[in-house]
Amino acid sequence: MHTYFLPFTYQFKSDSDFYNFYANGSIGFSKYKEKNINVDPLDTLKMTTYAIKVGGGVRLNILEDTDMMVGAAYIYAKVNSDIATSRPLDLSNSDDKAIDDILNSGRSHHAYEFSASVGYHPTVNEYKPYIRAGVKHFSANVDSEYAAVSDTTSVITKLKAGVLTPALTTIYGLPLKLEFYASEIFLSGDMKDVMETDDFFVVGTTAHLASPLEIEWINEVTLDVNMVRGDNFDGFNVGFGLRF
Repeated sequence: MHTYFLPFTYQFKSDSDFYNFYANGSIGFSKYKEKNINVDPLDTLKMTTYAIKVGGGVRLNILEDTDMMVGAAYIYAKVNSDIATSRPLDLSNSDDKAIDDILNSGRSHHAYEFSASVGYHPTVNEYKPYIRAGVKHFSANVDSEYAAVSDTTSVITKLKAGVLTPALTTIYGLPLKLEFYASEIFLSGDMKDVMETDDFFVVGTTAHLASPLEIEWINEVTLDVNMVRGDNFDGFNVGFGLRF
């Protein structure tokens, strides 16, 4: 499985040091392929997913080095599937018709996300270590008459720790910082049942490059590379990001 994503964040200006509002979202693309399934009549499965997320929330600076974030988002996903079979599908057969409908067509999915997190992020000799714990609640609608569950709910709990370096070098006169992080994600609800696991790990690095002064509306450009590993899956992800 390969995933590519472009996240963005915009911090609204605030007259208060205690809080500020933010907008965030992302555009994503992923590809999944499984060969030699050997489950009649399936042989090969390919899935391509396009997704867009739009949301926002509020950040509360509850202590000098501690903040709390509360937000919500809407997620739209389009999933296109394609299969190779060991024999032609018989659409008069209910099982074959369901396989064709679910795995050999395009489907739209709508999800709503509610999130809350708390982070601690001191500064030590210009380095910025941090730890953040958060929870997200997802409610999704599956657009298929053959889906065993048309409305799903899941809860994701995430614990993330990392460090952001000071500027290590410059590229075309622009400071470059690196962020190293590791996360453990715990799953519950329908997502746990579908993925057949209750947790997985993410380890990655993000490069933070300041934007040129002549592009005033972009503060930072990021490149994130990470590895994902669970009990029964693994993946490699690359993402570009913008901070406004």
